[in-house]
Amino acid sequence: MAVLAKILVLDDEEDTEDLFTQKFRHQIAENRYNFAFATCLQQVQEQLQNSAFDIFVLDINVDGMDGIALVSSMKEKYPLMRSVVISAYGDINTLRAVMRCGAHDFVIKPIDFKDLSNTLEKTAKVVAGMKQAEATNERLSAISDELDVSAKLQRSILPGNVVKKDPIDLFADTTPAAEVGGDFYDYFWLSETKLGIVMADVSGKNVSAAMFATIAKTLIKSFSRVYPSPAECFKNVNLVICQENVTTMFVTAMYGVIDIEKDELIYTNAGHLPIAVMYPGKDPVFLECDAGIALGIWDEVEFIDHKYKITPGDMVMMYTDGVTEAANKKGEEYDFERFAEVLKKYTNAEPNVVTAEVIKSIRIFANGAPQSDDITTLCVSYGR
Repeated sequence: MAVLAKILVLDDEEDTEDLFTQKFRHQIAENRYNFAFATCLQQVQEQLQNSAFDIFVLDINVDGMDGIALVSSMKEKYPLMRSVVISAYGDINTLRAVMRCGAHDFVIKPIDFKDLSNTLEKTAKVVAGMKQAEATNERLSAISDELDVSAKLQRSILPGNVVKKDPIDLFADTTPAAEVGGDFYDYFWLSETKLGIVMADVSGKNVSAAMFATIAKTLIKSFSRVYPSPAECFKNVNLVICQENVTTMFVTAMYGVIDIEKDELIYTNAGHLPIAVMYPGKDPVFLECDAGIALGIWDEVEFIDHKYKITPGDMVMMYTDGVTEAANKKGEEYDFERFAEVLKKYTNAEPNVVTAEVIKSIRIFANGAPQSDDITTLCVSYGR
């Protein structure tokens, strides 16, 4: 595609405008060059007030003007505009000085218009490249700002990561793969004896995902107050999300209620990974649950409540697929077996220690491979 350049020419000779218009008539007709002319510094200033230019062509020897100072000033005020200096033959010292002060290129009088044409073409391409780079930087800056907003939004929806209230000792943590993650966790007391725990993974990792996570988290927490059954809670959350979901995003989620009076965990699943349960001296188990369908995909989904009898000494862990699907440089996945080995090794540890050891084990396994997905866990020690 042809390069369009706006060029301001400063020269006090009367025939300059006619000469340039004639010599560059083809480029003007093709809309490659758009010329404006000035015969003095005042006219230059007026032109620059009315329009932006890509190239400034100036005769360095215009009467009553300090050309060197003008070039330096133009470079400072208009960093994307490039100056091409016209100078008399043999004025080498002046050319050196003006190039040091920021001129991009020069031509010698009498002007060889073929040489000038080549100079303008190359300069126009330089300016076009600079504009593209600036536009790219602006887009990157906007993306960076968006990611910063998303990251702050994501952090703002998470509760603290520690709960200690007999018989509950809870620790939760998330490590995003990028500035903004798609995971979130939540916990909330439904009564003095019932604790709700949530683990979820939203599709996408941007502002939309962060906002979608906020909506999903708010709905789950709100409907949990209305529907004691986790399955009924998810059913109604899913209906609302499907009705309002113009983004076609979705969220996999696991929601459980720990009943302290009954020593019972009631939980339901929306396309998420099974809960892990550890007990000192025993192999960890992954609780039975139907695979389910993620929230936000289909409004007629029926969810199922599952029950697990908690024994004092149990430790319950929720997690996202950033744990089991963490990969090393060979493309091998961490998977459930390695995860279970770490859980078995630290069944007597505190929840924060178990979490730290899982993360450490993943890092060792990855062996320098970049983290491809968010790693989020919520670990509850019961009655220890």
